[in-house]
Amino acid sequence: MNFKYTLNQDFLKALLEAKSPSGYEKNATDVFWGYLMKYAQYEFKDSIGNVAFSYGSDAKDSIEVMLSGHVDEIGLQVQNIDDKGFIHFIKDGGIDAKVLLGSTVTILTKNGELKGVIGKQPIHIEWNGENKDKATKITDMKIDVGAENKEEVFEMGVRIGDPITIDDIPLMLGKNRIVGRGLDDKVGVFVTAEVIRTLRENDIHFKHLKVFGVACTQEEVSGSGAVSAAKLINPNFSIDYDVTFATDDEYVNPNEWGDIKLGKGGGIAFGPDCNPKLSNFIRETCEKENIPHQEFSVRSGGTNTVHIKKSSLDTTTALLSIPNRNMHTQVEVCDLRDLESLVIMTVATLVRLDEEIIDEKGTKYK
Repeated sequence: MNFKYTLNQDFLKALLEAKSPSGYEKNATDVFWGYLMKYAQYEFKDSIGNVAFSYGSDAKDSIEVMLSGHVDEIGLQVQNIDDKGFIHFIKDGGIDAKVLLGSTVTILTKNGELKGVIGKQPIHIEWNGENKDKATKITDMKIDVGAENKEEVFEMGVRIGDPITIDDIPLMLGKNRIVGRGLDDKVGVFVTAEVIRTLRENDIHFKHLKVFGVACTQEEVSGSGAVSAAKLINPNFSIDYDVTFATDDEYVNPNEWGDIKLGKGGGIAFGPDCNPKLSNFIRETCEKENIPHQEFSVRSGGTNTVHIKKSSLDTTTALLSIPNRNMHTQVEVCDLRDLESLVIMTVATLVRLDEEIIDEKGTKYK
């Protein structure tokens, strides 16, 4: 299959730098919107914040394919401000309390971004106390923004409910690996947009397919974004991108989670949420075109794939995954070669799928 693709690192960096805790994703969806406006037809932004574009056939009987990743990241949220000016918070998504102490954070206030730190008891005192080996609970943590009292915090623009992100600077590790917070799942949103761009720049015309690219919101807290998008589009086919555990370190057991390595290609998931014929179709495409890929089994749930399956009237679903190390921390690691392989395998799959449509409503893989 003859088409060109060059990974756009500037777009990836912009997505990762955009602060978008669950329920507050506008910074990142704006980046997605601004990028795809050059390559696709704008479709909608719904009340929950999903943003969708389309590319392909405009025929009334077109076969609709939904590509999606979730644009929200795990974070925190202001819960209380005490009289001394310390800010107390709750989780927004499945954040790991053990990685929070000693972090710098950004509070997204009505006045703009406000920096703070999550401090801890000095280790000298911990050594002499009964809690030296115990993990600190989130309810015992606090954010210091340099205020001396509650009124001063309010003057800085902080209000109850304000979202908070953990600070990081996306950076490269070695030649091919990127590290930062929120790779889960902005890398999936990146792949979604890059597939659309590749179709446009290679002037690929579909006879039957209309491809939707969606940045979904709120996956980390409920999957509500995918539910809304799937109901609005009601696709015939869905390919959802999310991260999966890389098992090439000492922390994750490959016998439980699959033999998944950074840099060896995107992962094709097989499990109850994934239509086996479509998953095998993608695998066969990779084998035919010599596209690097990995395979693993997955339980039901845990990604938007299950929400899309349950929210569409009759869709055929697949889950493609990006290997991710240190998931749900501010130092997640992914490999650019895996992102590239997912873009290439998706474009190749869509081209082959368009060629093998056998009726106006489905394919022989339905």
